[in-house]
Amino acid sequence: MIKFVPFETNGVLGINAVENENNIGFCTFEICGFNMTFLSVECNDDIVTEGIARSAMNYGANRNAYIARIREDIVSPAFIRLGFSGEKMLCVEIPVALTSGCSCGH
Repeated sequence: MIKFVPFETNGVLGINAVENENNIGFCTFEICGFNMTFLSVECNDDIVTEGIARSAMNYGANRNAYIARIREDIVSPAFIRLGFSGEKMLCVEIPVALTSGCSCGH
């Protein structure tokens, strides 16, 4: 089973994806007012990346973030499926992304 575990290091927030005690991916992000911005995303599995993104946005939403943003150069197909769009800085309303169907087929 994969667990998505929040962390904070030197004021930067993040989510680790952990399977059998092994870190299989992570993201870092910051929250500023109603916005959260993904700073980095590292994962080799697209479905796990989607889980990481959803967990991060849920974390942000629980802290009053409403808009999620990610730079074009670090975006992955998982973010596009979640509804992120735009140029250079892609964004989505967090409630819209979190209520979109899971792309894993379950």
